[in-house]
Amino acid sequence: MIALPQRLPHVIWKNDRLVPLSEGWLAESIEHAAAAAGHPRWHLAPEVARAIAVYLENDWIAPALPLDNLKEMVRRSLVGIGYDEIALKSLIVPPRVSISLTEIAARAPYELEFYPLLRERLGDALEVQVAGVRLEGLRDCTKILDAAARWRQTCVRISDDIIHFCRSYVHRTMPRTVDLVIQ
Repeated sequence: MIALPQRLPHVIWKNDRLVPLSEGWLAESIEHAAAAAGHPRWHLAPEVARAIAVYLENDWIAPALPLDNLKEMVRRSLVGIGYDEIALKSLIVPPRVSISLTEIAARAPYELEFYPLLRERLGDALEVQVAGVRLEGLRDCTKILDAAARWRQTCVRISDDIIHFCRSYVHRTMPRTVDLVIQ
């Protein structure tokens, strides 16, 4: 597998964990601030996020960005374009992370190995205090665990077990609501 370079720095999140920054995360944070300031569905949020991302791509040298610095960048950007009321409400919302079920199944092709590794990945994601977890590749993961070239009836049980495991783990582990998307 080839890893493409991350064009934006990582954010030093809670518990000193590094979380990759994305324009979408910036835009979501700005949208939350705008809504709190009385501007629901503020149309400029993606544009401000893009401007900050371009600055970070071109002028930011360090591979990691402290959370307070990112908050200050967002605040100054909003003040700079005349939206002081949104700047006052600015915050960085918790990130959303993706976990590849297919990758986990490729590393642990048996259910006995798979679930502890999945628990570890979910635990790592929830420890970072994320807003949401996206689990990708359920169908391919299920076929790997079932050693099936094509989808068959036994895959349904494995798929249902994975969904149940993930929902139960998140529900037991998190005292607050976390979005869980399984694809």
